[in-house]
Amino acid sequence: MVKENDSEKSTAAIIDLLLELDWYEWDPRLYYHRLLEVVLSIIPEASSGTVSIRNPERWEFVASIGHEMPKLLSLQLDPRWWVPLHGVRLVGSLLECLSLATPHESQRALQECFGPAGKTLVGAYQLDNDEEIILTVESTNKKDSGAFAPSHIRTFEAFLKLAGKYQSITLQKMALENVHESLVCSYEEISTLSTKIRELLSLSQQFGDSSVKLSMFFKQLLLVLFKLVDGIDYGSIALIKGERISFISARGHRLKELNQRYLKKQWFLLEEQKTMLEIQHLHQIWKVKMPPEVYTEIQRVFLPTESTLMLTVPVDNRISLLFMLDIAAGKKGRFTNLTKRMCLSFAELARGFVSLRVQAELTQHAYYTFSQKLARVVEQYDPETGAHNYRVSLLSEYLARKMGLSPKRCEEIGRYAGLHDIGKIFIDSVILRKEGPLTAQEFDTVKQHTTFSQELLEGSFFEVARNIAMYHHERWDGKGYPLGLRGNQIPIEAQIVALADVYDALRSSRVYKRPYTKEEALRILIEGDERDLRGQFNPHLLKIFLDHIEEIECTIYKHCPEGAAF
Repeated sequence: MVKENDSEKSTAAIIDLLLELDWYEWDPRLYYHRLLEVVLSIIPEASSGTVSIRNPERWEFVASIGHEMPKLLSLQLDPRWWVPLHGVRLVGSLLECLSLATPHESQRALQECFGPAGKTLVGAYQLDNDEEIILTVESTNKKDSGAFAPSHIRTFEAFLKLAGKYQSITLQKMALENVHESLVCSYEEISTLSTKIRELLSLSQQFGDSSVKLSMFFKQLLLVLFKLVDGIDYGSIALIKGERISFISARGHRLKELNQRYLKKQWFLLEEQKTMLEIQHLHQIWKVKMPPEVYTEIQRVFLPTESTLMLTVPVDNRISLLFMLDIAAGKKGRFTNLTKRMCLSFAELARGFVSLRVQAELTQHAYYTFSQKLARVVEQYDPETGAHNYRVSLLSEYLARKMGLSPKRCEEIGRYAGLHDIGKIFIDSVILRKEGPLTAQEFDTVKQHTTFSQELLEGSFFEVARNIAMYHHERWDGKGYPLGLRGNQIPIEAQIVALADVYDALRSSRVYKRPYTKEEALRILIEGDERDLRGQFNPHLLKIFLDHIEEIECTIYKHCPEGAAF
């Protein structure tokens, strides 16, 4: 019970410290002093402590309780004297963390500052910029050798991480503001910066969301940029592929009137080798560079400007981004260095988003290509599946669209429906090619192809494909396999492919049967046969299928590979 109370007390103290960030105006000395107060109040063995910051250029104390801060500040500590420390150590004193190269007079000075101690907890939190936060707490209880309880050591580790995270956030703030001056500033400035950080974080959170469209991301990016950067009136973002430039998003300009015209990058880019250019009266330059009919349309779309900041950011060797940020015509003013740096940071953020999206698409294409090759392996085991898979893919995507699924989901279903039997590559080809009826044991073996598919279709890229391959033999009434799912427990993509698979199997020839006519196949779907197909399919999906059967037959079964009975 004591451990639980200690844990609850530590958690509450950490939350309080997080809530108090703004109270200290982001002054590290004030904040770390407060952090020490909380640490010493929670760890009963500790009576004093320090916080210091070390990097390759300096090592200095920023907070202390129980020691004279002026004396600590007067110490000339060389950062090379520190012995690298990973995590937390229990030592006799801080002197044990110094290298043998530390001069004796410096060791004596440090000993005088810290005085006698029972034991010392020392922890170092490494930051990304070769800087680290060093936290120490000392016990003066020599009777018990100054020992610290294990739970209190874990509490110390938690506060060490909190101190490190605080310092990391502080450095990010300095980078965003591109300022190398003191972090002590007014509460209003910090509140403004906190808002900016939150806006930027809201953008970065979309990096891993594949559902976020490129145009939507850039629209929000421009919105945030205009909130955070003063002095900009209009703006636009374009994607450059080869010799073509396509504008994706704009603020102030009327992109919708561009009518998807083919635009050459040479009409817009002035000096491709330069990342950033500031251009006065851009329209006058465009008038010279563009054909008259193109400039007439561009003039209607892009508002007149006094000055334009043009940033060209390469994504890879094929794609670049063009940012154009404008000051309205007739307004005095130029882009400040801070504005340029902020805009360049946003351009880099955009490059990161596009780069991740491009890499994701390349990876997905690689996985899809690989899976198609695996599907061809299945065809070698079971030659009849080739044309069957093709028709099942067409029919599945058709039904998905009629079901009103999103365009992306419909495309994925059409792309991966042909992999529904991918697990068959693990099934003995002798069983797959058997001409007569399968024994009960052979059928149980074949049924395992659903679960085998998971070994090939791993990862988020293959979620739809995995659902199809795993669950396309489940039934709406719960009598299917491998898990006996029922109703909407079955993923919708598997429900769709299940119907497409069965119908095409009925309409196709097999070594053990002739192809059924449309009328025969429909009668079996509706009334059932010896396999009892009644209740197998989603009733709503089956109705959509029956309502569109003539169109399905016309578009798929009269223009597809052989195998169906017409």
